[in-house]
Amino acid sequence: MQNHIIFFSGGKSSFSAADYVKTQFSEDNIVLYFTDTLWEDEDLYRFIYEASDKLELPMLIHSRGITPAQLMVQQKFMANNRVGTCSKELKMKVSSQYLKKGIVPEVEKWHNKQFLKAEDFITGAILYFGIGFEEMHREGPIRANWKPFEVKMPLIENIIDNDAILARYGIRQPRMYDMQFSHNNCKGRCVKAGQGHFKNLLMKDEKTFIELMEQEIIISEYIRYCKQPAIKSGKLPDRMYKDVWEFVSSGRKSEKILNILSNTDYLKSKRRLLGEDNKGQPINKAYTFMKTLSLEELEKQPIQCDIWDIGGCGCFVEYEANE
Repeated sequence: MQNHIIFFSGGKSSFSAADYVKTQFSEDNIVLYFTDTLWEDEDLYRFIYEASDKLELPMLIHSRGITPAQLMVQQKFMANNRVGTCSKELKMKVSSQYLKKGIVPEVEKWHNKQFLKAEDFITGAILYFGIGFEEMHREGPIRANWKPFEVKMPLIENIIDNDAILARYGIRQPRMYDMQFSHNNCKGRCVKAGQGHFKNLLMKDEKTFIELMEQEIIISEYIRYCKQPAIKSGKLPDRMYKDVWEFVSSGRKSEKILNILSNTDYLKSKRRLLGEDNKGQPINKAYTFMKTLSLEELEKQPIQCDIWDIGGCGCFVEYEANE
């Protein structure tokens, strides 16, 4: 009996890949594998559990137990559009260490494990990715990174209509697609996304956009704080960590956090939120990991539908090379 593992991201394409495997190899041992960043849209979880139920396939969920924002605080490093440490640490490293070395991460849970046909589902497994023609730049690196496993990408090798597959099962697509996002990852907060992506997030989910903007401000200030020689050398204790960690974990704003935000010029007034100081001059502070645009400039940007401007991190592309 052949083992098949589908990298199940919560997107429509990964569901189509799962349907393809279930249809072609229904008698084999098939597992849906989801690595959770704990930063996902609430509707993603509805989708993956419903998909597992209707496909009648077991789903294994792994997680480091921390979010990308918590990881940035731990590492004292701001992930950005060039370095997606969150994708590397919370998805690539978790899955690679488990499938290649048997290292189980901090959080492991199963859904529908009764559909698992053999406990050993890793030996000789074929790995499946929901990569379509629009993401063929990821194909080569993914295949190289996952050697010696055999890798297949049904959406490149076959003509598959994602929406038709969902309709056949009567499953509603994740709401992020309804909001014109190109993928269903990290609730539209991907640090490697482009200006059009963040413009879309601002227009469709302002609450999440503002929360993300405040997190970036606090994490940026914390990183600068930790670079002080006395803090870095350990001569003085880190008196910000507890407050920053609590803020990125629960959203609670201590007096220290409120003080940072209240003394941040570009958050003091509506004018400053729009990217101007009190004299009407542009503020060059960057927002939400883009490092280039004020809110006012962002609002003027068109929402372009291309993978570089709208897309996300592209998981599993650079992990092994960097390691």
